[in-house]
Amino acid sequence: MQTSKQHRKWLDLSLLTGIFFIMILILVVTNANLIHTFDHIIAELVQSNRTASKTHFFVFITTLGNPLPNIGFTLILVGWLVYSKYYRLLSFAALSILLGTLGNSAIKLLIQRPRPLHKLISIGGYSFPSGHSTSSIILLSVLMIITSNLVRHKWQRILIDLLAIIMILLIGLSRIYLNVHYPSDVLGGYLFGITIVLITNYLILPIKTEDENK
Repeated sequence: MQTSKQHRKWLDLSLLTGIFFIMILILVVTNANLIHTFDHIIAELVQSNRTASKTHFFVFITTLGNPLPNIGFTLILVGWLVYSKYYRLLSFAALSILLGTLGNSAIKLLIQRPRPLHKLISIGGYSFPSGHSTSSIILLSVLMIITSNLVRHKWQRILIDLLAIIMILLIGLSRIYLNVHYPSDVLGGYLFGITIVLITNYLILPIKTEDENK
């Protein structure tokens, strides 16, 4: 559980990330020079000095964010939460994943931003926001919040958080490296996904009472 002060922070952070997401969305929709400059600079940094080994590595990493692995991870997580009777955490996880999936698809159809040219892998659909970035940050942030509620040892929580953050960043980098997304797509996916998780956390997960804090 979380204290009332921590609970309030989730709402404050969700408002902040939500505002940044809307700003990125507006820049993308208006085709602003700022977003083109940002995309060019970051893409140049990530895509420079491509090698066969790096390409194979990022192809592997990006497959971990594909729908099938995500569905498998989700089913395992949901099954375990049901088996363990953690129904509040189950509601939190299920709603976060559902809202993130539906919201990402709706925004893609609304914005209809074409993907970059010269992609290293074959892929269709629209570009903004990155579905891989959205799903990875939702699933792994949900996992981090669940472990923060259930795992007692601090070093275990830190290890899980560190591995989750590394994986989130690698999946986003893989989308830019393979040129299937603009950097602003990845940033937009991260901001949208974390906003969903923070709001759902605030709405569903309980806070400690005064008695529990004593």
